[in-house]
Amino acid sequence: RRKVDVIDADYVKELIRNASDFLVDQVKEDGSFVYGYYPRFDNEIENYNIVRHASTIWSLLCRYRMDPSQELADTIDSTIGYLLTQVMDDGDRAYLYEEKDDEIKLGGCGVAVIALTEYMDVFQCDTYRDVCCRLGKGILTMMDRKTGEYVHVLNGDLSQKEAYRTVYYDGEATFALCRLYGLTGEQTWLDAARAAVDHFIAADYTQYKDHWVAYTMNEITKYVTDEPAYYAFALRNAQQNLQEIYDRDTTYHTYLELLMATFEVYDRLVQQGAAVDGFDQEMFLKTIYRRADRMLNGYFYPEVAMYMENPQRIVNTFMVRHDGFRVRIDDVQHNIGGYSLFYKNYDRLAAYGMNLYSI
Repeated sequence: RRKVDVIDADYVKELIRNASDFLVDQVKEDGSFVYGYYPRFDNEIENYNIVRHASTIWSLLCRYRMDPSQELADTIDSTIGYLLTQVMDDGDRAYLYEEKDDEIKLGGCGVAVIALTEYMDVFQCDTYRDVCCRLGKGILTMMDRKTGEYVHVLNGDLSQKEAYRTVYYDGEATFALCRLYGLTGEQTWLDAARAAVDHFIAADYTQYKDHWVAYTMNEITKYVTDEPAYYAFALRNAQQNLQEIYDRDTTYHTYLELLMATFEVYDRLVQQGAAVDGFDQEMFLKTIYRRADRMLNGYFYPEVAMYMENPQRIVNTFMVRHDGFRVRIDDVQHNIGGYSLFYKNYDRLAAYGMNLYSI
């Protein structure tokens, strides 16, 4: 692919604009998205996943923070409208429901809360406060409050379907609980989140290299500021995995999210004058820049898109090169998520000297 000499805030802002424009173009009349394409032959991916729908709303909100417009606000409202049609709500508890599989995914409930709380923060409103709290109560029914462990999937009748499906659900749900505490100030949410985080630490979730755990730790340390074990675990989640993340050949777009969420924790500690002993800042900054560069291997520059069946459909968005150049809404969302945090924190990264370690 083309060589990019400097990856800075202006450069990634353009990437975010282009990729979010692609997502906007995928929104249908009912507020759902075209799920994705295999662009070599311009084949649409015939599937849907309501969890990924919810997370994609988050990336549109990232774009709105950069470039607010009424047109984009209307599009976001449409996608949220569709999301809410997929919520089972009895007036006390609510769950995000995957109709095609007749199941409720813990992660879906979590990401719905994340998207809706992000919306309320962006637009400075409380429109979805009540439904978020009911979704939070749904999450709590899937949690053992003593151990901090979750049940991952329920049937539509709320009976247990699978105790475990993917580790990502744990982080998504716990991040949502932290967001609910930030929204309401109610201790129930923070206590539940702390139980989950204590389990993450005891079970050494650093082994999963999970970006949702990084988001959780960034969020919870905004509220629990007197727990050294939380800060240590947040930094260890990146530090122990730095070499593997640095060496990874494929774009692996969630790695930049993990690093940037951890950077926000690290930066807060430094600005508070706390000692951050044993943390390899130089390798951390080098790895952030390398991932920002490596993710461009999955960007459809025109000179790559021109080899696809319908270049105009997928030019200037993100793809997964090692899976037939797949373009799926969540692939685009994770790239936007990582680059948005890079953009937001770019001046701080530069102040630490990240550009001294650029490739």
